[in-house]
Amino acid sequence: MSDHDELRNLLIDFFGLSSAVQNEELSQSSLPAWDSLAMVQLIGELQSTFGVEFDLDQIQALRSYSEIRECLSRKGVNLAG
Repeated sequence: MSDHDELRNLLIDFFGLSSAVQNEELSQSSLPAWDSLAMVQLIGELQSTFGVEFDLDQIQALRSYSEIRECLSRKGVNLAG
């Protein structure tokens, strides 16, 4: 795990999680706080932090750290970590 993983850090901060959480645990199914309202707020955070826009189909697929990371990568965002 790297402190330079901006997406991981954003998710940990956003949901108020311990830095010891594993990437596999950063998912909608693992986090009760990741509800529909949090999803709307998270999309705003992701868009402003990484300077991207998501369409509805993409938003529906953003349900975990790995899915968000993959989508950002397809948009040309270079994520360390």
